[in-house]
Amino acid sequence: MSEQKGLDDVKLRIQAVNSTVDDAFRDRIAQALTKLRRYYSGDLIAADVFLRVEAHGGPNEKSLRISLDVPGAAVFAEDNGQNWDTMLHTVTGKLRHQLERSFTNSQNSYRPS
Repeated sequence: MSEQKGLDDVKLRIQAVNSTVDDAFRDRIAQALTKLRRYYSGDLIAADVFLRVEAHGGPNEKSLRISLDVPGAAVFAEDNGQNWDTMLHTVTGKLRHQLERSFTNSQNSYRPS
């Protein structure tokens, strides 16, 4: 399953393997990525979200990966677990950390202290 949805001027691609993504979770993904815009003021070209449920099951049967197409840097994070919302929170936290670390304060000068 592959879906495309606009996030401001950012192309958001959501792909799910062995699973479906309901509208509510799709909206939570978009909201989480919108919040990440606070940490990066440059061009964000696309966001790829990949959700997968392993066919064999197990304790960490689900995986969530997000890749941001940002000029000059590779921004990627992933997590495995049972709960999509928990994994989304963890992955966006990892992405936030990478954006904060990779880009200077001058690019994020609009952020409140």
